[in-house]
Amino acid sequence: MPCLVGPILIGPRISRSRSMVDGQRTAWRGGLRRASHVLEPPHCDGYGVEHLSVPDAAASLDERVAMARVLLDVTMSLDGFMAGPDVSVENPMGVGGLRLHEWIFNASSNEVDAEIVRGVQAGTGAVVLGRRTFDVGIDVWNDTPFPAPCFVLTHEPLAERVEKSGTFTFVTDVRDAFARATAAAGDRDVRLMGAAVGQQFLAVGLVDEIRVQIAPVLLGAGSRLFEHLGNAHIELERLATADSPHVTHLRYRVRSLHEAQTGLPEEDRAESRQSPLSPGIGVS
Repeated sequence: MPCLVGPILIGPRISRSRSMVDGQRTAWRGGLRRASHVLEPPHCDGYGVEHLSVPDAAASLDERVAMARVLLDVTMSLDGFMAGPDVSVENPMGVGGLRLHEWIFNASSNEVDAEIVRGVQAGTGAVVLGRRTFDVGIDVWNDTPFPAPCFVLTHEPLAERVEKSGTFTFVTDVRDAFARATAAAGDRDVRLMGAAVGQQFLAVGLVDEIRVQIAPVLLGAGSRLFEHLGNAHIELERLATADSPHVTHLRYRVRSLHEAQTGLPEEDRAESRQSPLSPGIGVS
């Protein structure tokens, strides 16, 4: 499954090799070799399996949303880590972190996971990622992580970088990244990659959905996603759950501050993108 979060490096270009001679970089190269045939693109969001549980109130969500959704899509351990410790170019998922994505490598063996992978691949129209994710991932991908425009949040922007499947554009402001990515994605999804990027988008109210894949493992240490958010109380609405022997998939809609306070949905989705913390935020 392309990208899951942070530092999220998993993209369409993953291999199953676990050789530690060359570190985790070897395991990432070459493109989902064992799972590549599950990426034929049915146009679904990946949660259309028979044992999916979806509340009735969420049934028309996609019809209500006319613009690109911003998705924070992460795989994490049961104790909340989405990368192991000591993330580096040699170990892009940190020490032991590659274990979190076993379900992707085994997706061809389970239709639930395979459909999630297909949905991500077909639905991604643009990517926003952090500079560290870019730095540790670029030599692994040898391309953009998805065949889509990519926007890198950084204090030190570089010149635009054109790759085979898309372009890296370097930006310094979260709202600028949001505007560019949603415009580029059209009616497809904007996918966030990297813990810092996910935290910054959550902090300014620019995340529409959080999708969490829970891997059955306790990592014990590493990088967490849901921290550095201050005291914000962010309400969620459960949209769907699905599970396989390898992972449990959870999908939530992020409710706007107005909706959380009043219980009434926003009529104008654009106006619902208001920060529960502050009117704007730069790159951390």
